[in-house]
Amino acid sequence: MKLKRLFCALTAAAVLATSVFSLTANADDSLAYSEEYKSSPFYEKLTLALENSKDKTAMEKTLAAALSQEGYLNYSTDGIDIEQAKADGLLWTGKELRMNAHSTGNTEYTRWAQRWVVNGSENDSYIDCDWCAIFVSWCLYQGGYYSREELKKYYYAYCAEPRVEYAADSWILAYNLNQKDVWYAPKAHHKLDSYNWNTYYNIDINPFDMPYKPGGLVFFTWDGSGEYFDHVSIVVDYDKDTHVLTYTNGNSDGQVITRQIDLDVEEEFRGCEFTKNSNRIMAYADYDEIKPLEPKKIVTANSEIVWDKAADSGFRFQTNSDSKIFSVSEDERYMGSNIESNMILNEGKVIIGKSEISGMETGSHSLMFTFDDGALPLTLTVIDSNAVEDKLYGDINLDGKISVEDAAMLQRASVGFVRLTDLQNELADVNGDGRVSVLDVTCIQKYIAQFANGKGRTGDKY
Repeated sequence: MKLKRLFCALTAAAVLATSVFSLTANADDSLAYSEEYKSSPFYEKLTLALENSKDKTAMEKTLAAALSQEGYLNYSTDGIDIEQAKADGLLWTGKELRMNAHSTGNTEYTRWAQRWVVNGSENDSYIDCDWCAIFVSWCLYQGGYYSREELKKYYYAYCAEPRVEYAADSWILAYNLNQKDVWYAPKAHHKLDSYNWNTYYNIDINPFDMPYKPGGLVFFTWDGSGEYFDHVSIVVDYDKDTHVLTYTNGNSDGQVITRQIDLDVEEEFRGCEFTKNSNRIMAYADYDEIKPLEPKKIVTANSEIVWDKAADSGFRFQTNSDSKIFSVSEDERYMGSNIESNMILNEGKVIIGKSEISGMETGSHSLMFTFDDGALPLTLTVIDSNAVEDKLYGDINLDGKISVEDAAMLQRASVGFVRLTDLQNELADVNGDGRVSVLDVTCIQKYIAQFANGKGRTGDKY
């Protein structure tokens, strides 16, 4: 799949499922379902499927929802009866008809993502993308796996390109899957994020031996190269003896359809080059109901972190959060999330990539980290050691002079409120005892007050 299509599919994966299903209790049913869809046989089939599976698991409900949509077609603008298509519930329109290639464009599921998930208007810019991931999201929503509110917390992640070309985490985090319930084939090995390496549990699993269950999610790389996670489907059945995998999916030749793939066979498949079909499997995942995390006060060792523009990398810190998805705002401006950028959180470990902060101006910035189980305000002070020609002992904030600001920063650092850089720690040790303490603060204060003695090496060139 081309990068553009891949981006669309993964943005779709991030536009994931929402609210515990209630066909009649939605706050605004017209947002959840279009009038065209509600008058179609697919709505009736969905209603019946969910009624028949109401006492079953989320995976079984999700599969039932998917199978109820069998035969749903996505139309292109060429040579179709628009009015008949609308009457069949097979497309929706806003101010103007929005349809493109036969495999993208108008579906009830992309409409749902725009209207129900992100509250977009039907007259807004249309979500025009390969819709396999959105279809799976829609089915997960029908199965009660997600709540609308959970999804809305990560609104910005839907609108930015995930870092999927570098790692598998975009898919897995977007569906809020537990890594313990994800099995990665050898083809996916180079897509696993080295930052998060210790969080993967089932790596290099033979595709024949994955624990496929009805309703589980299977991730494909159609050309067998393993370069991309470029399709997601829902498992219908797997024959362990014949290695035939049956799955249902959307955006397959422009429709919702159930297909089979023999993992033993080497063939040209879905228009891709000859390869053994087992090479096309990237991962498989089970899932269960998302259990909301208990709110807590999020804390970390330092309330202020200093970052140097001259650093080779970003920064990291540990919190007491149990969450694995977060977003960050800087000076009340959205900065990014770990789904879409080089930001990682798992079991309280936060890593911010250099690319995320290299554009910040020097000085103090207020960051807000939003977790599933709370929020953490943090001050980030950006310095630039390359911009100072002569570095001085006592110039803690590297602004070229020694002032009360340096003494104040060192005072906070000496009691653990501020985490300094290695260079700052060396400049702060003005009394030369090999550590940073209030004794160094006193030396700097005496230097500022122009004491004759007791200022250590404050003011000397580093």
